[in-house]
Amino acid sequence: MKRKTTKWLSNAILLIFFLLIVYIGVTVYQSSKNSGSLPRFFGYTPLTVLSNSMQPHLQSGDLVFIKKVEFEDIRVNDVITFKESDTKFITHRVIDVKEQNGQAGLVTKGDNNNVEDSMLVTKHHFVGKQVAAIPKLGYVSDFASGPIGFLLLITIPLTGYICLTVFERLARKEKQHTNEEIVSK
Repeated sequence: MKRKTTKWLSNAILLIFFLLIVYIGVTVYQSSKNSGSLPRFFGYTPLTVLSNSMQPHLQSGDLVFIKKVEFEDIRVNDVITFKESDTKFITHRVIDVKEQNGQAGLVTKGDNNNVEDSMLVTKHHFVGKQVAAIPKLGYVSDFASGPIGFLLLITIPLTGYICLTVFERLARKEKQHTNEEIVSK
């Protein structure tokens, strides 16, 4: 029973490491290919919340997943992400839909802010709609994406896992070889 649990646990840990490596690899590759756009992973864009403007719905350090949807499908109370500048993305709630100069626009506001955002979000600035959030995982994701985090959270544990697996197989072969010697005597 203990052996099955250990094997299941080691396989689960290996799967998590594999998924983290794939995630980081895809993110780095997409960032290098398209420096002006956000990386997507199976159609979802993971972003880390940096401020508490959306508290209590989202808090600093939460990892949010944004999905690209049609701009026309956004409604009041949807939480969206939009591009304020080339490097600044904001995730706020839609409080109104207006038309300006014949173009539809979204009025947004952070749940924890007193005033609405000064910028009217147009189709050009719209990134996507928030579909999920995982509390505090953004800190881990940001740390793991950096070189020190990758080394500490991915490379060293993965190397340890490989060494343990090799040691376990060698010990098993040695035990099997010893049992064969006993049987042949």
